[in-house]
Amino acid sequence: MGQQGLEYRLRQQSLVSDLGLYALNSHDFAVLAQEATRIAAEGVQSNLAKVLKYESDDERLRVYTGIGWQPGVVGRATVGAGMDSPAGYALHTGEPVVSNHLSSEERFRTPELLIEHGVTRAINVIIQGTGEPFGVLEADASAEGAFDEDDVDFLQSLAHVLASGIERGRIESELEQALREKNTLLDELNHRVKNNLQVVSNLLAVETARLDDANAKARLRAVGNCVAALGRIYNRLYQDGQTRDIEFGGYLHELCGELDAFYSNDDHPVRVCSSVDAVFVDLDHAIPLALMVNELIANSARHGFPESSDGEVQVTLEHADGDILVVVADNGRGMADDAPQGLGRELMSTLGDQLGARIETYDNNGTTVRIRVPADALQRDTDASA
Repeated sequence: MGQQGLEYRLRQQSLVSDLGLYALNSHDFAVLAQEATRIAAEGVQSNLAKVLKYESDDERLRVYTGIGWQPGVVGRATVGAGMDSPAGYALHTGEPVVSNHLSSEERFRTPELLIEHGVTRAINVIIQGTGEPFGVLEADASAEGAFDEDDVDFLQSLAHVLASGIERGRIESELEQALREKNTLLDELNHRVKNNLQVVSNLLAVETARLDDANAKARLRAVGNCVAALGRIYNRLYQDGQTRDIEFGGYLHELCGELDAFYSNDDHPVRVCSSVDAVFVDLDHAIPLALMVNELIANSARHGFPESSDGEVQVTLEHADGDILVVVADNGRGMADDAPQGLGRELMSTLGDQLGARIETYDNNGTTVRIRVPADALQRDTDASA
């Protein structure tokens, strides 16, 4: 091989590399196929090139992309996909087809499309992929000369890049479909959980109304409030179209509004107010944190105020040095020294441990409870679930 021939082959190798890099940055197969036809024509020094897409229903090969063809050919013109055409021959045998003298060919007939463009010689290589062949990459020339085995290898390398692009597109499409199905399933799960929790909450309300024992009624109402708090979380997830994260500030504002309406109907009304920042919390942290706030509001409403006075519970949420800080404060009589260690305190302790939270309680013109969930605890959980 002379110096000119060596430079020719090196140029072909460089062009294959160029198409490979182009494929990495292109997610549109039609654009990639058009670039492949341009590079194919340049690489074998032909004036025409095209990608033919196999249409199995009609047993035709349609010009999918091309360069050098007359207007109206690309996207419309077809050639036969049977063994009687060069492209069809390559498609069915899977072998490259080189014809440097189409006019004297005995293996197949020259398609009318090639005759109209004065094509005298052609190379066809299959674009296979993993399933049914996509079609054929073809380079055509009307000038004198001859295609050789190196030209065949060059075109076949381009066809492999195209096949890889098809395969990547198929995988990406399947992944996108799987993601859509997963999100649909998670959305449906949240919806069903929300509905089921609402059913349980309604049943508890009915049973509570039937009880005569005040203590039993209070305990059942507390359980019902916890179930309702969970229902509100899933309702918000469903409304927002989320599956894992919840805007917890908005949730707390909504919770306080509903509990305000609930406790305002008592003989000695208790107002529940909120001042919250927009804080996104994942579901694993939102549920225990919501239950803790719900329990603290319920404790203040039940035990924080003398029977002859009204009261107020203020809930705040903010970022504090990267941590999540929730404060529940009432203006009641404070916590009695002999207050019983009931289920509420056990629940707070268990949920606090689950969150890795620090809980601080103060008596100062009422009771104030500060719940600080450290940022590193959130990060550890996020890393573990990744």
